[in-house]
Amino acid sequence: MITGGKNTVQREFCFLLWMCFLSVCLGLDNKLNPHWRQICPRIYLSAFTSFAPRGNQSAGAYSKKDDIHSLEECITSCCEEEVCNVIFMHDSTCYHITCVTSELCAPLFRPEPKFGKHVTMVLVQPVSPTETWGEVIESAWADDYRNKDLSMEAAETHYNCEVGLLVDCPVNEVCVQLVTHSRNGICQCVEEYQRNSTGLCTPIYSQGDLGGRTDTFVQEVTSSRPIKQLVVSAVSKEVRLPENEVTLSAFTVPAEQPGEHYKYEWTALAQPEGVNSGIMNDQNGETLKLSHLIEGLYMFKVSVSAPGAYGETYANVTVLPPMHINTPPVAVISPSSQTVKLPNTGAVLDGSSSSDDDKIVSWHWELQQGPLGYQPHLQDTSTLQLDNLVIPGNYTFKLTVEDSHHATNSTTANITVLKVTDYPPEANAGQDIIMYLPHNSLTLSGNLSTDDRGIASWEWTKSPSDQDKAVDMQNTRTPYLQLSNLEEGMYTFVLKVTDTSGQSSSAEVHVFVKPPTNKPPVANAGKDITVSLPQTWVLLDGSQSNDDNKITAWKWEQLRGPSTVAFSASNSSCTNVTELTKGEYEIQLTITDDNQNNASDSVVVTVTQNKNAKPKADAGGDQAVVLPVSVVVLNGSRSSDDLGIVKWEWIRESSSLALGRVIANSDDSPMLMLTDVVPGRYVFRLRVTDEQGATDEDTVSVIVKHDPHLNDLVELTLNIEGHMLTKAQESSLEMKLSLLLRDEAEIHVRELRTEDRTGRAVIVFYVERRNGKGILPGPVVVSRLREKLMQDSGLLELSVANIQTAVCQNNCSGHGVCDQVTRLCLCEAFWMQNLIMKHLGNGDSNCDWSILYVVIVLFISVLLVVGCGWGVVSLCQHACARRPHKRQRYSLLDEGENDAMIPRASHGKIMLSQSDSDSDVLFESRKCRQNGDARNGHGKIRNGFVKPGRRIKT
Repeated sequence: MITGGKNTVQREFCFLLWMCFLSVCLGLDNKLNPHWRQICPRIYLSAFTSFAPRGNQSAGAYSKKDDIHSLEECITSCCEEEVCNVIFMHDSTCYHITCVTSELCAPLFRPEPKFGKHVTMVLVQPVSPTETWGEVIESAWADDYRNKDLSMEAAETHYNCEVGLLVDCPVNEVCVQLVTHSRNGICQCVEEYQRNSTGLCTPIYSQGDLGGRTDTFVQEVTSSRPIKQLVVSAVSKEVRLPENEVTLSAFTVPAEQPGEHYKYEWTALAQPEGVNSGIMNDQNGETLKLSHLIEGLYMFKVSVSAPGAYGETYANVTVLPPMHINTPPVAVISPSSQTVKLPNTGAVLDGSSSSDDDKIVSWHWELQQGPLGYQPHLQDTSTLQLDNLVIPGNYTFKLTVEDSHHATNSTTANITVLKVTDYPPEANAGQDIIMYLPHNSLTLSGNLSTDDRGIASWEWTKSPSDQDKAVDMQNTRTPYLQLSNLEEGMYTFVLKVTDTSGQSSSAEVHVFVKPPTNKPPVANAGKDITVSLPQTWVLLDGSQSNDDNKITAWKWEQLRGPSTVAFSASNSSCTNVTELTKGEYEIQLTITDDNQNNASDSVVVTVTQNKNAKPKADAGGDQAVVLPVSVVVLNGSRSSDDLGIVKWEWIRESSSLALGRVIANSDDSPMLMLTDVVPGRYVFRLRVTDEQGATDEDTVSVIVKHDPHLNDLVELTLNIEGHMLTKAQESSLEMKLSLLLRDEAEIHVRELRTEDRTGRAVIVFYVERRNGKGILPGPVVVSRLREKLMQDSGLLELSVANIQTAVCQNNCSGHGVCDQVTRLCLCEAFWMQNLIMKHLGNGDSNCDWSILYVVIVLFISVLLVVGCGWGVVSLCQHACARRPHKRQRYSLLDEGENDAMIPRASHGKIMLSQSDSDSDVLFESRKCRQNGDARNGHGKIRNGFVKPGRRIKT
């Protein structure tokens, strides 16, 4: 720790040490500048934490950057400005400072808490080009040292570094990455270390809280408990797969001395993100062995400790991917040869089909051979477009492609340009024309003129001999010449055509204008006609029209009427007019003769109704449909009436099925549309009504047949809402289902809908065996898919909620019916479900058990249980009855006592033997009574209770 001395020699000595420390810092910074210059080439010093410009707010102009929140972006933006000298970061707020002088912007340590870790400043460029930040800082800090006796306590200076290089940071410091995916960083103290007033990182436990004065406490602690600083180094290594083993060795200064033992501890700090890989051996040894590494960066920390000594460092292992073996590209030109016939001068050479194992980075075209004088302008693109092949001959173009590893390959393509004989055009002005006045205008057509390469221009002129004849000519530079105001006589017009090569040809056409030779024709459409319904047609005859010349065109057309009629032959002299209704029609006949003279005449057709005819209903005939069908259409539009039907009514017969919904109010229209039909017979009656109220009816029946694939349909319910299922997911699901059922299966999707209660997507399909082998049964499909999904539920990618046949095919053991909704069996009377098979078997509902048999079995079971219980109780009682009783010991009573002998138990209670008869004698147990108990000399009892010589029964 360097502190100010009291005498001048000591102060000067400390000053020299301080300046040496600054020189080392500045020199180290200059060494590390290239790493920072990757971000900003103009930057000079690294970041200063807890420092602020000396001049504070008067140091210069502060410019706040609201859109910048990181140190790197702040530095980069300052570097892009010409007048930015220093950046100042407060938390995540960026300021650019344009300094008044470099001295005012020199860093000054600020001990206030609001600075602390919240403030960072970076010096970018000094104000004067002749200054350097090193000189400015050295001068400013030397003044501070002389004025404040090195009072820059707790100044924290960070140095630039590069992540992965051990020598970039001082002892007990580690390089911390500033920006993701960048190796640029700053040096910070390692864990459990902090920077002291000299700028060195020391252990936290060596410092105390003495009112901000930690240097004195450090001197006291180090003097009482000196800790030797070990300098530990380890060399980072790189390996390239497939090699996946490496060793890291730690070296210490000073080395281990005799009698000392260093303890090593290796710790893994980082490994490839999201992967747990690699094996560490000898973690407590001087050399760490690593194996089973994968591609990526591994970071390790090694700590070396001994009594009174400690040191640590960091090392990295970079595992590189396997060396890529490059394959040269393959150049391809399409087409490799082609022929161009003049006057075409363009061609395309496509090199985009060239291939490489990585990618092609450049294409280069060059002309290897070509006619003399051809100067191409070739662009280095994948496709070459040529548009100046005007010289006949052979052209050879070479394409060279280069891949990302600078390997090249070339190929060539040939283009042959041929000069084809250009024939002159042939002009054709058309046929001669005769026309009669008063028509005096017409159009001449030269579009029949031809050329082998195309006509470039047309030119119409009058013959020199007709220059004095009046005529108006328009569009003389087009194939079509318009003439008007022709006069009687003969005109000669000349057409000249010119091709693209300048060759020309001419042709003449004559126009003969004749005086009028006839009068306009007279049209006669016939007399007015009146017809009565139900007749809805009439024949019109215009053959009485006349003209001096030939009539060339006839045209019938309707001028008015209550409805639109139809003409059987509108371009002939006679026509049949149909689809008439009540009312008056006016029909006009226009005729044209061969001189283009026109004449017109009209006829009135009146349609009356003397008697109303009943309408005729036609419901369209019976039909049969096979499910599935979305809409059943009954067509009654062929119903008819003499005047017109005004009302349509479809009525469902009582014998018809009730299910089925009429949509769009079509029961009041000619065509009935019925949806949601079920198998069975539908009967409808069509009733039509005309304007006079007359009606007619016709009945039609529709037989709806069962779906032939109903029992083969399978419902697959997905754990996804129907509105979220995409077409791509549906197609992928069909393909995966086909693969799960192997090559024999072809999926036919019948319906795609949503489940009523949950809204989940439901796909209904059946499976057809390929090669015409029929339909795969639905239960078989369900069984196979359930088996596959039980093995791996992720085979279809989409989660499956349920899979079952579309209709319940459980026969309920022949004693019930299956509920289509719940899929449970509704058993007949006296039948019930086999609970064992339901809960312990396959889980299918059934009706296997007869209730009568179940009752009998239960009754027998109860009897067996009761019988077994009674038997057990009887055996227990019999065993207890045969247990032997403990024999009692008795004694004789005295002779004088004639009253009954009462046996006494040892406890004073009377004991009676169940095995003694009435003649047996009772005795007192254990002891004879002392008063009145006597035996005769023969040992026999008196009073006749026991005969002499008789044994006493006990």
